[in-house]
Formats: sequence, C-alpha cells, structure tokens
Amino acid sequence: MLHAAVALLGLAITATAPRADEHLLAGARLFREEKFAEALVEFRVAERLGAPGAAGYAAATLVKLDRPEQALEAFEGPGAPSSGRAPLLDYFHALACYDARLYLRADRLLAGVGARSGPRIAEQAARVREDIAAALAREPARESVDWYLARCDALARDTRPVLARAYCEEALALAGRRADRHGAAVAREQLAKLGPVAQGER
Repeated sequence: MLHAAVALLGLAITATAPRADEHLLAGARLFREEKFAEALVEFRVAERLGAPGAAGYAAATLVKLDRPEQALEAFEGPGAPSSGRAPLLDYFHALACYDARLYLRADRLLAGVGARSGPRIAEQAARVREDIAAALAREPARESVDWYLARCDALARDTRPVLARAYCEEALALAGRRADRHGAAVAREQLAKLGPVAQGER
C-alpha cells in the first residue's frame, strides 16, 4: 500500500511547481520509509506551496499517525476535493472514519473503493466491511446513539463543524436502524444548527 501511495504521488507531481515537487517527493520517500511525522511536514509544506493533492497525502499520513479525527477534517474540510480522488485516498479516508468509530460512513466509502482499486486494496476494503457488518449486525444500543450525539455536541462547541457533522450524521444513521428511532430528532436538530455543508466538505 505504501508503494501504491508513492506511485499515485508520482502522477500528481508533473503539474506542480519545482519547489512543491521537491517536498512532495520528499514526503513520498519518508512515507515509504514509514517516517510518517516527517512525511507529514513535507506534505504540509507542499500544500502551502500550492501542490494539488498534497492535502490528501497529508490526510493519509495523519491516518498512519493514528490521528483519525484530524485526518477526517483534512479529507472533508474546506479545500478538500469532492470528486475525482484516487481510490487509495478514499481507502485512507474510510480508515480515518473507521478509526474514529464512524462505521457507517466508512462502509459507504469502502463500497466505492473496491470497484475502482486494485485487488489488494479491494480485498482489504472487503475485509473491513465484513468487520463493520459484524459490529452492526444488531440494533444499535441507545447508549451508542447517545455517545455519537454527545460527541457531535462537544465538537460543535469546540468549533469543529466538519467532525461535529460527521458524528451527528452517524448518530442519525444509527437511530434509523432502531425501531424507536431513538436520537433521530436530536440529531436532525443538531445538524440544522450546524448549517449547510460548506464548499469542499463531503
């Protein structure tokens, strides 16, 4: 998977400025060497220099650094591409969701990855989807829905709307899987307070 990320990066480099190219290449090399903290610095510099795609590579690196919520903000925040992204980056986006306990969101992303990726990523995506299906086989507990609602509220108060919306949407989806729809009204109310999705948010 690391080699695939580097190969994808090579496709993006041709259209960027020389200095941005240097930082993208350095980030790719460090990513391949599993020096993720250093790779993140290089990708962030390339992003500031205007390199297209650098934000996505930085987000993937945040997943590797076990910082899924920050990765999710990078994947879905303002400036993030809303379409035409490489399947490998969608896979990392799904992993960020999975690690942040946004399982239904992760499953939706993974459903679109398999058909557009190579056999290795498709197999890994299918395996994660099986884990999600097993975890969600039963009706979600009320306490589970309440946890997502509380997380949404806390993130909204912390002025992190991308994450707040993600947790609220997960709560709403989980509420829809309950016979009594527990929490659905609260989730809709919180989403209304968050307002419309900003350009660049997914």
